[in-house]
Amino acid sequence: MQKIIPLFILIILLLSVSITHASKGINLNFQEMPLQNQVCNYLTPQNLKTAYNFLSLYNLNIDGNGQSIAIVVAHGDPNLQQDVNAFDSYYGLNALTNGTNLIIEEPFGNASYYPINWTYETALDVEMSHSLAPDAKIYLIIAPNDSWLFQTVNYTVNNIPTNTISLSWGSSELDYSQQSINYLNSIFKSAQSKGINIFVASGDTGAYNSYSTPNVNFPASSPNVIAVGGTTLSVYSNGDYKSEVGWNGSGGGQSQFFGRPIFQPDISSYRMVPDVAFDAGTPVCVYANSGWTALYGTSLAAPSWAAIDSLINQNINGDEGYLDSHLYRLFDNVGSIVFNNITSGCNNLYCADGKYNEVTGLGSPKVYSLVEALSNTTYEIYFNDSTSGVFSVNGKNYTKSTALKFAFGEKVNIAAYSQNISSNKRILFDSISGIVDTSNNTASFFINQSGTVNIDFSVYFLVNEYDYNGINSRNEYIKNGSLLTISTQKLENYSQYQEVLLGFSIDNGTLLQTSNYKINVLSPFNVSFSWSEDPKVTFKFLNGTDGLYANVSYYRAVPLSKNIQKVYSLVGNESYIYSSNNSNFYVYARPQIIAKNRYITLNLTSKFQSTIPVNFIKEYNYTIKFLSEQGALIKPSYFYLSFENITEIYQNYYIWAPRNNEITIRNMSYDGVTLNINQTVQTNSKNDLNVSVPVSNINIKVVTILGIPVVGASVTIKIDNASFKNYTNVLGGVTFANLPQKTYNATITAYNSKFFFNNLNTLSSTLSITAGLYELYLIIGAIVIILVILLLAEHIRHRKSGKKHK
Repeated sequence: MQKIIPLFILIILLLSVSITHASKGINLNFQEMPLQNQVCNYLTPQNLKTAYNFLSLYNLNIDGNGQSIAIVVAHGDPNLQQDVNAFDSYYGLNALTNGTNLIIEEPFGNASYYPINWTYETALDVEMSHSLAPDAKIYLIIAPNDSWLFQTVNYTVNNIPTNTISLSWGSSELDYSQQSINYLNSIFKSAQSKGINIFVASGDTGAYNSYSTPNVNFPASSPNVIAVGGTTLSVYSNGDYKSEVGWNGSGGGQSQFFGRPIFQPDISSYRMVPDVAFDAGTPVCVYANSGWTALYGTSLAAPSWAAIDSLINQNINGDEGYLDSHLYRLFDNVGSIVFNNITSGCNNLYCADGKYNEVTGLGSPKVYSLVEALSNTTYEIYFNDSTSGVFSVNGKNYTKSTALKFAFGEKVNIAAYSQNISSNKRILFDSISGIVDTSNNTASFFINQSGTVNIDFSVYFLVNEYDYNGINSRNEYIKNGSLLTISTQKLENYSQYQEVLLGFSIDNGTLLQTSNYKINVLSPFNVSFSWSEDPKVTFKFLNGTDGLYANVSYYRAVPLSKNIQKVYSLVGNESYIYSSNNSNFYVYARPQIIAKNRYITLNLTSKFQSTIPVNFIKEYNYTIKFLSEQGALIKPSYFYLSFENITEIYQNYYIWAPRNNEITIRNMSYDGVTLNINQTVQTNSKNDLNVSVPVSNINIKVVTILGIPVVGASVTIKIDNASFKNYTNVLGGVTFANLPQKTYNATITAYNSKFFFNNLNTLSSTLSITAGLYELYLIIGAIVIILVILLLAEHIRHRKSGKKHK
């Protein structure tokens, strides 16, 4: 019995398993707004540029040229170049090309897979920073997975030539150990000492981060980064800023690890989050994962502020240093000039109130004013008085043109006065124009640029504009000697045709092919506009249903030219476009799902006609069921499907096809193994399509060279690059259910040794291994047991024999 106990303990140890350790994951700070038919009607880069006034900087060629932005993500986007190409092409941005102005580095190895959330995050960060700083170089530094993000930030700080880094990820401070926070914060301190500004999304779950008590996200809570919160931005139809409130998802509050930095207001003893804000609650259009989507969250706010930082550095032709302290100083001195004042909106605990707050921080940027304010320069204003009238600036009178210097944000008050010079001459105040425009004789403004204020006392002349919109005329009195801009729309739409502007003439002179022309008004004159008429074309959908759309390419006249151009439009049933009357039309459509059916159309080429018919094909939804040889339902990660000369990759089991149509299932990936199949099925009125695939159970028995079953052995099967592990039972057998039928290798771990069997291709195999001393022990043990049994039997026989003698 004493000999059996150590053997039992040995078996228990051999059958024991290891315990793995898992850490809590990183949160990405964006959410998706579903789109219909790949049409994104949310905010565009142009809307953000207009609303936050990036455009005034672009007019000064401040667009990120010579600057770089580093973005740190995990996993990355394998289709990033294609996604960015589509995004840039659609919005007319400078191309962002890998190897030139887009540098992608993976310092710790490639990702083994590409989760869709990181794919979206990567495309969002790159496209936002590129669209707002279009000439800046983008460094995309990719960690192979979440666990390498801290090391990847460290690599970026020490190896990438940039002054700006964007991080759109993080998690609650409560999810990190003090050691982890200290490690990453030491990297942030190093970055700050090098003049690198790091912009971090503050989070999308408000003040509680899914906990019952308030807490903030890290790394946004570090006092050595700029934490970027979120607002909900509203714009007018032309993109101008309308209003802004604090977003209810904006991460904000007070840190439990860091004290209040000296630059923050003395309203708490702890580091407060966020520092600044940007739109996060109104979705923006992003091209990701090979299609359009609408995303929102502070993940779009952080790279947007990183783009602003690159514009600041370009404007000062250097590095402004740690930005946070500058921002708080500006907020105290000229806050409403450089920040949009956010006065409402809460994140479940804190509320925006126009002051610093834990929802929007200092507020969202007025980008042009902010960048100029950080340049620390004075601005010269030239007050132009060409007729020697009397005007005052900040209470002091002047009787001639003069130039004065002001500090950024200084308020200027102007007043102008009419005078009677003689009985037949009067100098009348006309208007104030230039930096400030008004017909009142008083005006005021804050200094944010150099420029000219024209204080005009003058005679006005009449200018007539005939057919300015193809039909109507108008007139206007213009100041003598002023610069008049003659402009009109290039296109005017009417019921059965469209007017296309060819140009205009002044006093019946040469035709000028422009829609925007500047001229000095020195006498009255007439402007005559010339137009070309393009007819209307209507599209009629056949065999379709309400809500369908189609794409059409065609030719139409080019404004201000004798040429025609090819254009693309999205049309619905009974909708119309305008084209030249000799145009050809190419009509095509993406598949569209309406109710329980999908509709597709065959490509159509048509010559010009007033009504063009478009025929749609109705498709039904089918479920593909993949069955193993034992009839078990399996789920491949993707497969290829071909029908109607189209081959597509699928990652779910629901497809669309017409009734009574042949569908071919081709290569598929199951359990990480690629299987080559070629099976055709016929669609019918049933919703399920069964497909048999080469997947079956594999049975393996492990014995010693003497045929003794090996119990508790670890058996690992490797098929291609996929591995599967199990343990033998008391009979030495192990079953691997539903594995791909391909040649495989087997590795058996037993008796502190490994045994390898290669190129196996049977579904049932018996594998023999050498047991060594263990097998010898078993033989000796068996002999001992047999001898003990024989001795016991002999002893019993003797006792019975002795009783008989008695």
